[in-house]
Amino acid sequence: LVSKRWYSLVADPQFQRRFRDHHGKPPLLGFFLQESPSSAFVPILDRPDRIPRGRFSMPLSEGTHIVDCRHGLVLSLSRSPPHRLLVWDPVAREQRRLVFPPELDNDQMLRFNGAVLRPARSQGSHFQVALIAHYKVGNPCTRVFACLYSSETGIWSKINSLQLQSSISLLGPGPSTLIGNSLCWLLWEPSDNYVILEFDLDTQSLTETELPPQVEAPLLKLRIVPTEDGGLGFIHLSGLHGQLWKREPGSVWVLDRAIEFEELRSVCKGDRYPRVVGFSEDSNAILLQTNSGVFMVYLRSMEFKKISNMGVIRLRCPFACFYPAGTGIGDVHGGDDVLEYVKWLFVETC
Repeated sequence: LVSKRWYSLVADPQFQRRFRDHHGKPPLLGFFLQESPSSAFVPILDRPDRIPRGRFSMPLSEGTHIVDCRHGLVLSLSRSPPHRLLVWDPVAREQRRLVFPPELDNDQMLRFNGAVLRPARSQGSHFQVALIAHYKVGNPCTRVFACLYSSETGIWSKINSLQLQSSISLLGPGPSTLIGNSLCWLLWEPSDNYVILEFDLDTQSLTETELPPQVEAPLLKLRIVPTEDGGLGFIHLSGLHGQLWKREPGSVWVLDRAIEFEELRSVCKGDRYPRVVGFSEDSNAILLQTNSGVFMVYLRSMEFKKISNMGVIRLRCPFACFYPAGTGIGDVHGGDDVLEYVKWLFVETC
């Protein structure tokens, strides 16, 4: 608003990359609800840094839901054919719609999931999208497919596949976890058997790793997390107790350390069974859903803070990004929500 030259400087992707490199990890601004038809954004910062809820909310078409957030981008996926992906930059207010590879857009596929990221060595606004699909080829085998989209080339990579030898039949609904240069998902079945599916971004190959047989838990009691040295690990929740496991060479699982959440007992109003509903890669913190709300627990220090009063169990996609606070006309009295609604109506009308 002050200077077109200033605006061109700060909007330049090279400046934004240098800005991120200078300031390090971006702050966690809030989270998106995964199963919300309006891409509902829940801010968590205190004023004056708090982002108005309406500024990062966008209506989604019917049957579309958010599946991932990473590096300031949000990825949503439509459940019914023709399947579509939407990459959304809430800060820049830019969108990119992607069409599924035709080989995967058919009725034989049972379930889809995806992930979005900005490559570590990328320049400007380049991004990648990983798409995972699976269908059952017989009892007990399941075949999983994966491919990678690059905004730099505008095309999907070759589709690779892996036949799982376990009885896993469902691709977990939770967002992926970035471990090194691999994207990881939990695959599960109702009998609480699990494997971790890894998609290597360099080789674009798929591998599976079975969890220890003694780990039995409902889906929201497990979450893939990186170990302290950046390797593959997961957290297993049992009441207000937890275990951090890590994978050693040879795909051998070892118990890294035990975690106690006893300090949460006094603020959880008798809730003995919290659930893991999200994980922030930038903060290395899990999101625990309790009857009293959502708490963020930092795995390194075990410090925690309450970030939401919502008591409904929903998966959350943490959203971290650099963002200039206090720049909207509605940073008080909800005016920003009105502005966003008016802009949405204008776009829909045109």
